[in-house]
Amino acid sequence: MLFSSLFALDDIDISLVFYRFVTQLVKRFLDRTKGVLTQSEGLGYLQIYNLIKTAGIVVVSIIFAKIIPNPLIINSWETILLLGTGFTFFYVSGLGYTLVSFIKQFKNEQRPIIFKNTFVLLFIFSIFSSICILFTAIYIPSISLPVSQLIFFCIYIVGNVCSTVVEYIYFLNKSYYKLLGWGILNFIIFILAPTIPLILEYDFIYSMYALAAFGVLKFGVTLRLIGLSFRLNQLNYLKPLLIFNWPVIVSLLFGTGYIYCANFILKDTISVNDFNLFRYGSREFPLFIVMANSFSIVLGGITAEKFNTLNYWDEIKKSHLRLMHQLFPLACILMLSSKYLFQLVYSDSFISAYTIFNILMLTIIARVLFPQSLLMGKGKTRYAFYSALLEFIIGIGLVLILTPNYGIVGAAFALSLAYFTEKLILILFCYQQNIPFHKSINLKWLVAYILLLILCFGFSMRFN
Repeated sequence: MLFSSLFALDDIDISLVFYRFVTQLVKRFLDRTKGVLTQSEGLGYLQIYNLIKTAGIVVVSIIFAKIIPNPLIINSWETILLLGTGFTFFYVSGLGYTLVSFIKQFKNEQRPIIFKNTFVLLFIFSIFSSICILFTAIYIPSISLPVSQLIFFCIYIVGNVCSTVVEYIYFLNKSYYKLLGWGILNFIIFILAPTIPLILEYDFIYSMYALAAFGVLKFGVTLRLIGLSFRLNQLNYLKPLLIFNWPVIVSLLFGTGYIYCANFILKDTISVNDFNLFRYGSREFPLFIVMANSFSIVLGGITAEKFNTLNYWDEIKKSHLRLMHQLFPLACILMLSSKYLFQLVYSDSFISAYTIFNILMLTIIARVLFPQSLLMGKGKTRYAFYSALLEFIIGIGLVLILTPNYGIVGAAFALSLAYFTEKLILILFCYQQNIPFHKSINLKWLVAYILLLILCFGFSMRFN
């Protein structure tokens, strides 16, 4: 009753009306462009949704660089993002990678209860993340953000994390137009919330107020979608969810966590301007993240269902080749033009960040390899943890060794080398588990694209 009365508000009704309006616009557009998307298991729609979601962060960073070019405000925003993603990415991404594979083990009528269990799990995790954010800010002097700002940001974190279940409800129910409508609505509000108060020359705290309100709105809409009533006997999927997902969550905590730990190390050891440069340079091109992650999620689900079917490897190889054709040529173009793009998109103050961008762009080679998806689809999730632990040790070790002598460039090389190490270990685990990884890729095209990308990298560093 408490949740029912709390969220039966006019502002949610208005947002739902606007959301339905956006959904209809998207539906009409896609009906007119039918056939453009790759509709293998809804992959095209999931890629577009994740692209919209990821692009919001980039757009906000552009607005900050162009319209609010105050290094201290930019530093505060980047620190806020670092805290938010650093304490949530591992379980949000972990559930995202494995939830599709987990749910497809059960009958369709069980899905609503599983979604409720996922929401509860995310709520518990988000509360824990908020506590960690506050303690980190209090006990690490270099964070230097007022606790009042962080409290409102934590409200946004809880709402944002819990609402991620919405995208998987739409995706698994094949409500693709609603998925894209939800993405567009989130994209618009996320851009407006932190930037409008600053453009109107209000203090940074007002950006946090706006984000907190956005988080409450998302939390309420999510509750309405999954159903407000919860009974204890409906939470019987919490334990299976944790058992299935914990190896992936822990592996991401170590495997990708070293990147966030490296950022915290850098924030404590380098100047404000260098930290801003590293954050802007290490912000990967959203399309690469989205397409690779979406492919990985869908591949895990397909592997769980069709691994032993006759045409499985041929279908995977064709889809993977299409992905390489989409990503590698664009990566080469971006690498050759990154210096001028940073000047154009951001400002002259951020030109030198292109070096960081190009170094990390090399990781596209490892990003288009998906041994982790094959292992997850086969239920071999614990191997992701083993490889991630070694990646964490190598990544942090290299950052500590290379950064003092080579600065943020050394840190970028350290992160790249650690990422390559993790993928190599996962490939070895595939063969150990009798999963012929080489059948999932076109080796000739992969080698050709690797050589071309390395050539572009050398050219960009030598002549830019």
